[in-house]
Amino acid sequence: MINKNLKKKIAPVVMSAAVVMSNMPYAVLASDFTDTEVITDSTDISAPEEFTTEKGQDEFTTEKEPDEFTTENAEEDAFSAETQQGETYVLMNIPYDDFYKAELKNNDVKVDAFTSATFNKSRTSGMMNGNSAYHVNPDGSDVTGVTFPVKVSDLSILKDQKQVTDSDSVTITVTNRGQTSSNTYTGKDSLIENASYSYYVLSEAPSYYKELTVNADGSYSFSAMKGAETKTVSINATLKTETNYGDYELDLDNNAFPEVIDTNTDKIYGVTVNTTDGTNYGLRHLENIWRGSMLAWGTGYTTEVHGCPVSSAHYKSIMGKTIDSVTYYTDKGIITFDVPDVKVQTTTGIKATVADIMDTDSSAAVTFDQILPADFNAQYTVDGTEVSCADGKLAVGFLALGTHKVVITDTNGIYVPIIAEFTVNTDKMPAAYDSKAGKLVAADGATADELSAYIKNISKVKVDDKEYAASGRGAKVIVKEDGTLDLTDLQVTDTTVFEVTSVGYKNNLVFTYKEAEDKFELDTTAKTLYTKGKTKVSLKLTTNLKDEITWKSSNTKVATVNSTGVVTAKAKGTAVITVSCGKYSATCKITVKNPSLTLNKKSTTLYKGTRTTLKASVKGVDASKVTFTSSNTKVVTVNKSTGKIVAKAAGKAVITVKCGSLKTSCTVTVKNPTLKLAKTSASIKVGKKTTIKPKATPSGTIKYTSSNKKIATVSSKGVVTGKKKGTAKITVTCNGVSKTFKVTVK
Repeated sequence: MINKNLKKKIAPVVMSAAVVMSNMPYAVLASDFTDTEVITDSTDISAPEEFTTEKGQDEFTTEKEPDEFTTENAEEDAFSAETQQGETYVLMNIPYDDFYKAELKNNDVKVDAFTSATFNKSRTSGMMNGNSAYHVNPDGSDVTGVTFPVKVSDLSILKDQKQVTDSDSVTITVTNRGQTSSNTYTGKDSLIENASYSYYVLSEAPSYYKELTVNADGSYSFSAMKGAETKTVSINATLKTETNYGDYELDLDNNAFPEVIDTNTDKIYGVTVNTTDGTNYGLRHLENIWRGSMLAWGTGYTTEVHGCPVSSAHYKSIMGKTIDSVTYYTDKGIITFDVPDVKVQTTTGIKATVADIMDTDSSAAVTFDQILPADFNAQYTVDGTEVSCADGKLAVGFLALGTHKVVITDTNGIYVPIIAEFTVNTDKMPAAYDSKAGKLVAADGATADELSAYIKNISKVKVDDKEYAASGRGAKVIVKEDGTLDLTDLQVTDTTVFEVTSVGYKNNLVFTYKEAEDKFELDTTAKTLYTKGKTKVSLKLTTNLKDEITWKSSNTKVATVNSTGVVTAKAKGTAVITVSCGKYSATCKITVKNPSLTLNKKSTTLYKGTRTTLKASVKGVDASKVTFTSSNTKVVTVNKSTGKIVAKAAGKAVITVKCGSLKTSCTVTVKNPTLKLAKTSASIKVGKKTTIKPKATPSGTIKYTSSNKKIATVSSKGVVTGKKKGTAKITVTCNGVSKTFKVTVK
């Protein structure tokens, strides 16, 4: 018997795909080829068995009751797919070579499927740009082609291909970086993991499509993309020959590109790189289209990228040509980016080897595994600086320890530069293991800077038989910047052997780990605080203990302490701060004082014209806020901030010193200077001498002047010499005071 529910729907054919393909999920392209663990089990739940002209209607009653067919949509889909006649639009899995064949010119080399060694990217939700590409193998070892709208003349020509309906689903489980997730794709979305030429019938005509033609041998061919809008956009681009994704990388301007194509929402079905001679090169997801604006391909020299084989035959002929545009096939239409012409230099595949040298060497040997082409005009640079090469020796000069980059450029611009590296080494070992501190320290005779440079260049650390890279993906930093060892997740004992490799150091540092002794000590045992101003101090605890640490004050009225060791003064007195951890403890005596301001002098006597400086001693408050003032600037002046005093006239003045609320003073007495002579006159004979004996208060430089040097002269020490008979006056001056000494020469 014919199922009654099905019989009701035989009249008009109803397409069950209610959502046009533009509503498929979107996501960004894969950004790299991360190797991750993958759970390869997947479940493909198929729809009820499709109707075929070879099966009779009575098959519906064999072994199953009519009420078991409860999914009306599944019945309708299966029936309508069989009875649809005439032109029909389907969503189909098209292999890359079939997809590109009508889009390419001057390039009949097959566009291969992408082979994945990670078994992951092709199966992760969103990695294939909203599932615009598909894979055939459930383990994810391939990206075979593009899921794209196709116009067929009649569904009967697809009778040998798998039809996917809304009842179909596929569940894919993957593990990315330790995180396992499952995604179920239903209906047309399940094409992501289906055979080539599998299809889903669309209920509406898409705005763009390819037309399918059945060839005489039964194979399929597809037209160029039809119905799509086209536009051309100018954009800057950079061609790189140093890339981790093949032999060449073409990067479109990442600022301008998103304004045209949004990889979060727009589908990218395919991309062609176009050259000035009219040749096109079709790119595939992941291997070539690894980011929306970043494209890469190999030409036979890079054979593997992140464990995935590189397919290069289709792209070999691009070497020596000039790229002038890139065309994107998207759900927004065909977008051609006009890029500045860039020549694709030819990759030679020649490898250069530069021998490592010691830090005492100034040249390095360079060799090639093949002879350079005759028209390769080599120019050598080391770390960007041009160097000469003679007799296979690079004149590198004296370089820093570590790795250095050599670039061998063809100045004719025909060939891709050849890249090599070499290392400058030293026999010195600037690091040593301090078992007590549990860290690397500077070796005897080595400086802290040398130790720092050594640690910075560490490339790997071997712990017993297991090696850990210090940088890059999956790196584990065991030696920290300060030399301490990070033993997180490491099982170490007193017999564990560490071997540290640092780039530029010929010898490795090998040591046997020793459990560090317990440390628990404060940076100080006593501190003084004040009730104002300097009221806080942070006590620093050095410890390698992991248990809970507690802080306690013996007298919280005098000083308190928080959980991090910050002590706050409360009142004058003493308190003991105790820090504890298990059986360990340490103490610090805190003395709290009132702040004070004192001077080096309470009083002083100066003489007119002399100077001195008052020095303030401040405790507990900011010394920079100390000020000085004079009560009588006619007698004494004082510098407001330095306390420098100048005596101006006889008298008294009080210098007041303030710092915040603190105040003190100094009384300054100013006197006039005095000058006395032991005697004020003397008689001498011609040629004889006498000495003037002055007494000056305060002491100072005394000057002597003769009124008549023909009669008597005087030295700087007051010695008077008679020259001829007569009388002369000697003037004695000190501190601005003068006296007269009369000399008579007989």
